Amino acid sequence: MSINNPLRQRIVVKYIMTGLSKDEVTDYLSSRIRVAGSKEDVFTPPAVDAIYGISSGVPRVINSLATNSLLYACGKKQHQVDEEVVYQAQSEMNL
Repeated sequence: MSINNPLRQRIVVKYIMTGLSKDEVTDYLSSRIRVAGSKEDVFTPPAVDAIYGISSGVPRVINSLATNSLLYACGKKQHQVDEEVVYQAQSEMNL
């Protein structure tokens, strides 16, 4: 008997969650920026494409990558996050 069998016996519902779509990632980032108080789009469309591609739509990865991208852009005194910033943030995160 495997050690995991008791655990499997207790799991009633099994669900595999897929990542967000590209449009959902765009809306998600825009929504988060608006809640933070910005009235402008901070992430350029190529930056959103890069975040989507790197994260595969997984919200936890999107959040981490977006946060690190914002910090990197701030350090460069940029008002927008572009694709280059996203890839720089990715390399620093070892994704």
